[in-house]
Amino acid sequence: MAATIAEARKWPKPPYDPVKSATVITFHLMAILGVILWYYKKIDVSWWTIGFAVVWFQLTSFGVTAGYHRLFAHPTYKAATILKVFLLLLGAAAFQGPALIWAALHRAHHWFGDTERDPYCILRGKRHAHMGWVMRRTFPDLKLVKDLLKDRLVCWQNKFDIPLELSMCFGVPALIGWAWGEVAGSLFVAGFIRLVIQWHLTFSVNSVAHWWGENKWLPENTSRATSWIVSCFLGGEGRRHDWHHFVDSKDYRVGGLFDPDFAKWFIWVCWFFGLAWDLRRYEPEHLEQAT
Repeated sequence: MAATIAEARKWPKPPYDPVKSATVITFHLMAILGVILWYYKKIDVSWWTIGFAVVWFQLTSFGVTAGYHRLFAHPTYKAATILKVFLLLLGAAAFQGPALIWAALHRAHHWFGDTERDPYCILRGKRHAHMGWVMRRTFPDLKLVKDLLKDRLVCWQNKFDIPLELSMCFGVPALIGWAWGEVAGSLFVAGFIRLVIQWHLTFSVNSVAHWWGENKWLPENTSRATSWIVSCFLGGEGRRHDWHHFVDSKDYRVGGLFDPDFAKWFIWVCWFFGLAWDLRRYEPEHLEQAT
């Protein structure tokens, strides 16, 4: 049963994690530094670097939306080994922790939504739901991800989490930028600046999509349906967020037919080429009502 805001204010908050807090602050400062260096032309940033940053942003977003979220947290489809590896590597580039821990926290968010066991409960406050929880210690219950503990690829990524995140998030952009002579530019733009923007858009699903908009499908839950425009920035994840919480893991899509659900199209393309199968869909009559 969902708590009230007054009750949530009495919940003790987890202590700040010094390593996580320092990481979040440092990466934000590096992104700001990148903007300053770019503005004053202290680093070379061509359209090649900008174009790569945009593509890299979308690919790494798929690592979270199609990978961490819809394949691992909610097993809404099955994937070939090569696709799993691809999504785990891209997810590492989003620097949101390993898929195992991400999925455990997200399942808790769904199964214990709006309670003290919800790791990013909006009732604790918008700042906490957005990014405050990221800087605090989390206590993922691995009993919620027993299935993922049996997945060798997920466990491999979890074991080598930090080197994978650092190499994919910053090493790859620097290496690719070296191809056209803009190592520093690519590191800052496709690395730090891209990451910080991606963080805030991803975490907006936990904050904006839980306090702004309407709730048609699950009135007792704080999840909301955001506008089409806002949803575009969130990769489609927030368009029918109340619908997503309503059907939980029963559908590989998070909204209606014409909603800007980029991960849905990515998964469908993977299915078309035989890299994904057993795509789960909720009852058609319910989906038609949601479109």
